[in-house]
Amino acid sequence: MSTDNRTRSPLGPLPRRSSWLAGGTLASLALVMVGVASPAVATAQNVQAAETVRAAQEAGGGSDCTTSNNKKKHSPRAAEEAQAGPRGGDKCEGQRGPTGPTGPRGPRGRDGEDGADGADGATGATGATGATGATGATGATGATGASFCVDIDSVRDNNDREFKAVNPGDGNTYAGIRELSNGGATVGPWTWYDLSTNPDGDYPPDACGVSIGHQANRLVIEVVTQGGEIWETFCTVQPGPGTLTCNGVWNLDVPQPDPGDPDIRRATAAPPVRPVDPNHLPKTLK
Repeated sequence: MSTDNRTRSPLGPLPRRSSWLAGGTLASLALVMVGVASPAVATAQNVQAAETVRAAQEAGGGSDCTTSNNKKKHSPRAAEEAQAGPRGGDKCEGQRGPTGPTGPRGPRGRDGEDGADGADGATGATGATGATGATGATGATGATGASFCVDIDSVRDNNDREFKAVNPGDGNTYAGIRELSNGGATVGPWTWYDLSTNPDGDYPPDACGVSIGHQANRLVIEVVTQGGEIWETFCTVQPGPGTLTCNGVWNLDVPQPDPGDPDIRRATAAPPVRPVDPNHLPKTLK
């Protein structure tokens, strides 16, 4: 309740309880009780008492501060401000004191749980092409493949038959025969014999050039390899149209051509040897 609504005392405004302890107030009361004080004296004492009360209020005491503090206790905002610490500068509160030292660090808290993995980010742009690396070492030489050798040869020594040898480029060698009639004007179909299919025939796989010869119903077929070797096989001409007997057995010619063989010019360089008549021997030999 505010003090403004109270019934004023005929003796003047009484000081608050907190101010009764002051010496001037006690003296004023004593004078009033014994009837000695005059109105002028009472007025002077009242002014002194009011100043004493005001001084007490400015010092931070009194019922106004008590009432204000009671209101702050029931105000949520005041409670928050109280928790935050005094602001200072208020007539009912003292000045803010200096900040105290930092307290010791508390114990380490429990590690939190691992968070969920985030989504994969978008693929970045393709980087620039790097510099060309050094040339690597040369690899080992691969196996020699089949050679594409094509060659053909034929022989016709009369007007009734024709013989042929051919390397068509498939890696094999063939011998062929066909019949002739009417003096060679009419020819029959070719009959071919593969000379390279005998597994025991030692056919040279790199055979390239080919030739054929015929004499007394016997054929000779020769091939030369890419390495320069000469191989040969034989076929027999059988009676009847278009018939050969070939076993496909190949033999290496002996001897092979050699760079040391005699040069044809060496034989013509020496004078020819003439027969000598014994009746015309030199005198030194008679």
